[in-house]
Amino acid sequence: MMDGLTHAVYSVRLAQESDAARLAAISEESLHYFWNEKDFAEAIAYSQAKVYVCETDAELLGYVILYHAADEGEIPSIAVCRKSRRQGIGSFLLRKLMEQSGELGVRKIFLEVRESNEPAQRLYESAGFLRVGVRKNFYDEPVEDGIIMAKKLL
Repeated sequence: MMDGLTHAVYSVRLAQESDAARLAAISEESLHYFWNEKDFAEAIAYSQAKVYVCETDAELLGYVILYHAADEGEIPSIAVCRKSRRQGIGSFLLRKLMEQSGELGVRKIFLEVRESNEPAQRLYESAGFLRVGVRKNFYDEPVEDGIIMAKKLL
């Protein structure tokens, strides 16, 4: 189990229920369809989910969520607070999530991303995710295809 892996000035740990409000604020400032405090609290309490947070000096900078069952996982949400973007935090979170996923028995991770969200696609590709499909008109406001990406873990 991960208690707190550290890199440079960042550390990653499992979220606690007391983190839910701050995680909801990061989600709201980052995503069109954001998670609220209740969503985070439920994910944190759910046995088939792991919510990892990245922090520095006790300030939460970002999060990634993994739902897992059997040998597969799905990332339903990942976000970094606006002021801390482009500092490698998203990559760091993904790397730590993948390391911990192996300990859970996860062998393949899936996610969906808006077709127009090229920065996110580049982040996922840099972490080894490959495009494996398209969900037509998956997103709305605006209507847009969702790119399905996957990564096999060793």
